[in-house]
Amino acid sequence: MEEQTLRIEIPPCFVSKVQGEPEWTALDALNGWSVIPGSLGIYWDGTIDLSGYARDYKTFYPAGGVVQEGAYSSEINGGGTVVYYVVSSTPLPTPTELFVQLSLRTGPGLIDFFGSTAPNQNWETVLFAESQLLVTNVNIQPNDFGIQQTIDVRQTGSLSPTAGQVLYCRKIIVPLTADQETLGIPASRIILPGKMDQEPELEYMMRLSRSIELANQV
Repeated sequence: MEEQTLRIEIPPCFVSKVQGEPEWTALDALNGWSVIPGSLGIYWDGTIDLSGYARDYKTFYPAGGVVQEGAYSSEINGGGTVVYYVVSSTPLPTPTELFVQLSLRTGPGLIDFFGSTAPNQNWETVLFAESQLLVTNVNIQPNDFGIQQTIDVRQTGSLSPTAGQVLYCRKIIVPLTADQETLGIPASRIILPGKMDQEPELEYMMRLSRSIELANQV
């Protein structure tokens, strides 16, 4: 097997508004991010291209997942935020669907209140996901920048091998109140260490068929 580390770089972002407004209004520093209409949610989408490996009939075996982040996150007059990273072998739910799922304490690959998982996802398709709960750090006085501290980190995902041509990545922010006046998101990256291997033809074709099936039927 060949050692291989996949990664995707995610840019920083800064948005602001007047307290109580339902959507962000100052968007000059979105920096490649997008807003979720009708909410304070923001998200960034990207992909990891595996087509070169797929052409060589190679399978990626993830060994783990790691998130690295810049110096700090911030919010002014906020009630906390949920930061969520996800890497999937199939297209992700729409940002609005994912925003709702996270607000209801579920997410891709997890059971929701109706006994089903997120659209187009199950445990096998979600290779890696991490959620963080951030609140304003009250130990910093005065905290003029609204620097946040992380009070909880949770990870999910199957780390399943994939023979697909692309991995779908998203970082999404879910503010917990409408009081925020600013929201600052640091640059970050997702790292997936693992191995590439060329499987025997039968095993590879079965895995490839399974990847296509999941992408179309989950």
